[in-house]
Parts: sequence; C-alpha cells; structure tokens
Amino acid sequence: MQTLLDQIIDGATDDSVSTVNLLRKVQIAATRVGADDVSEWTKRELAGYDDETDLPAYRSTITSVTGLFTGPFQSQIKQPLPPHPDFIDQFTIRMRQPLAELQAFASGEDDPQLNWPAWEVKRYEAAGIFGIEFYGLFSAWNSIPRQSLMGIIDTIRNKAMEFALALQTQFPEAGTVGGPSLSTEPSLAPVVFNTTNNIYGSGNSVATGSNISQKAKLLGNRDEFLRQVTQLGLSAEDAEEFVEIVASEQSVESERTRGFLSKVRTGAVPLGLSISSEVISGSLIEIGKLFLGQ
Repeated sequence: MQTLLDQIIDGATDDSVSTVNLLRKVQIAATRVGADDVSEWTKRELAGYDDETDLPAYRSTITSVTGLFTGPFQSQIKQPLPPHPDFIDQFTIRMRQPLAELQAFASGEDDPQLNWPAWEVKRYEAAGIFGIEFYGLFSAWNSIPRQSLMGIIDTIRNKAMEFALALQTQFPEAGTVGGPSLSTEPSLAPVVFNTTNNIYGSGNSVATGSNISQKAKLLGNRDEFLRQVTQLGLSAEDAEEFVEIVASEQSVESERTRGFLSKVRTGAVPLGLSISSEVISGSLIEIGKLFLGQ
C-alpha cells in the first residue's frame, strides 16, 4: 500500500496530477509531521501571497516591457523599453497569485501582460531613458512568458518531491496517521530545517544525522559545532552559550541544555531565520548529538 510520501513522489513525476492536488497532499504530510513552515508554504501557494509576506525567490522574475507611443495624426508605435537601474522593480514581476491562477495563465495561448499604472508611465517618460521624436509614451506593460510560469510550477513540483524524498529516506512512515512527528522524533528537525531552507532559497543547511562525512566533520569539533549552531540563526553570543553548555555538560539532556532549548522554543532566544523555533530546537539537539558522538 502506498504511503502519503509515495503518493507525493509519484504525483510529482506524473503530469496527470495537478500541482494544486500535489500540494494538498504535501500540506497533509507537513501538518502530520509538524513541519509548520512547510505547511504554511503550501497554504500560501494554494491561496496566494498577501502584500506583507515575502515571496520565495522563484516567484519573482525579470520581464520585458513594451511601451505604446502616440504621435501625430493618432499614429501609434509599440517599442520595447530599455531597463534602467531606477526602474528595477518595474521590470520585475512578483507573482502573488494563487497557484491555480498561475496554472491558468501558463495554459493560455498568449503571454500574460501586466499594465503599468499611469504615474509609472509618466515617471519613466520624464526620466528621459528612452523616447521617440514627436511621440509621447502613452502606456507600458510587462509581458510574462508562459515558459517562465511553467518554470515556476515545475519548481514547486520539484520542491514538493524533494520534501517527500528527504522524509522518506530516514522516516518512511512520516506523514501517515500516528507516524513520526517533530514532537515525538526530534531527529526529524534537521530534515524539516533543510527542506524549509530549500523552499525559500536561504542556502543554509545542517547535518541530518545520517551522513557519515558530516558526523566525522562534527564529532568533537567545537569550531564546526559553533558554525552549524550559528547557521541555525542564533546570535554569536547565544550560539557560543549553547556550545559551551553542551561541551561542558557532555549531554543534550542536562538541565542546563533543556533550559536553553526552552528559551529557544519560547522566543527568549531570538532567531534570525523564518523557521519555527520548534524546528530550530530539534536541529540544535541533533547537531549537539553529532558533536558528542551520540
């Protein structure tokens, strides 16, 4: 019988499975695992991103811009507009629409267009970046290649598949009812951490506990231990404190260690990453174990 992770992995490579339905399964798996950040990502992909929410890097793209110039005797000229450092944002499209809308745009016959507001048109014309003699810039619009939209959708499918594969490698029952979760299996935390970073493109990563070279690199190496703790978003002072506690106590279960982790979970220790404190706490435990050789 296929597990939920199997269904996600198979669905990611099956064109007959829509990306929307694929993400719904990811949301179920992430919720059962306790991967709140991944669950929140799926919700935003399905419902759209509001203006206050940072977009993943893959949802922003540079586009071409076309201008419509009007002149004598109601004549018109359409002309590509050259980009300019003062208009980087105007040549960049940030796609906050729900995934279903992106799929609809990608499946259309023509490239979607986004019109500039009138005041941006006037600002570009006044900047003197480009002009046509005896003509004025009447309107301008971004053209979004359908291929770019299909690339975004493909990226989402790949990230869904990578999430399922990362879990399945070490926790094949993850995502099932009663399966392992962050609250029952702290060693899940680095997998969730790395998956979340992969989704949002921050580039940080920590040892998952299964990689032999990572174990050898971290075992007893205080500098490497400190580096990986700092990568989890702790300040230099807090990272040094945690490393000192684990090194002196030689345990991730001592009263001092538990006290520090409790401060992480409650927010008393500030974190520099937009990843849940529960995941950070679990990752601290796992790299602490690697440092101690446990």
